[in-house]
Amino acid sequence: MNAGNKSFYLLTSAFALLVAGAACYYFLNPNVALFQWLGVNNTPVFLNGHSVWISFLRGHFADAAWCAALCMVTNYLLRNKHIPAGDKYALLALPFFAEFGQYAGFVPGTFDWLDISTYLAVILVYNRFSSLNLIPLRMKKINPRLLTAIAAAVFLVMVFACAPQNRVVYRKPEKRPCVHHDPLNYSPVLIQVNIDGSYTMKDLPGVQTSWQSYFLDKLLAENSYKYKFAQGVTPNLTIQITINTDGYQHYGATVRLYVYDDNTWFSLPSNYVEPARLVDDIATKVNSFVSYGWSHDCP
Repeated sequence: MNAGNKSFYLLTSAFALLVAGAACYYFLNPNVALFQWLGVNNTPVFLNGHSVWISFLRGHFADAAWCAALCMVTNYLLRNKHIPAGDKYALLALPFFAEFGQYAGFVPGTFDWLDISTYLAVILVYNRFSSLNLIPLRMKKINPRLLTAIAAAVFLVMVFACAPQNRVVYRKPEKRPCVHHDPLNYSPVLIQVNIDGSYTMKDLPGVQTSWQSYFLDKLLAENSYKYKFAQGVTPNLTIQITINTDGYQHYGATVRLYVYDDNTWFSLPSNYVEPARLVDDIATKVNSFVSYGWSHDCP
């Protein structure tokens, strides 16, 4: 393969990988900023499962494709002598910079050691079958180059494009009157359950699907025949569950309950190791509110 064909192959392959990564997000994890920027809303979610392959596709394939595309662009720039050899280290450090930036909090997203391992594996495999010559390491003085800065900026923009959409609305706290609400004495109580996270949940579509059925089963275990999903009708009770984490694999939740004449809330601290136990305690607390009533904003 001559030099011109090799350069064309590198660029087209990098573009194809980026398209494949974007398609993976579109079909499996559409809640990222890229589609908000493009004005694409209400994208479908396919393959709502929990197998190893589906989890890899949903959480890591797009990262691997992005990293491989970065390797190819770096290889192209080196082959055509558009950047000095030392600048390849700056470009290939971008995935790790982005991941540790997520850990520090100045890059949107969630730090994940599996992502670090994915990036390292992609770079080492690509190095083995390409002319990047990363090993042995021969660091040279890195001088600023325009093309290096452009390539770095483009791939960093892609990092931000794959961050979850931020739809938080901040409101000034209002002083509310004390409320004592009666229990919901009718049966069945038609419920709607919404689940999201205060952090980036890579398997959010899968959680939303599997946890709803599990949550209803736990409610019925607390109070048989009392609850039923609202199917095509207005729910009597809407339950909004927001999962929280302390960053050390401990989970908690903030739960809001909405009925036609009121809404109330409660929180469970982020000290649960098993998510199933967290859901059990949420169901127990919700059932106590439904069965015995609730109060809020009272001294």
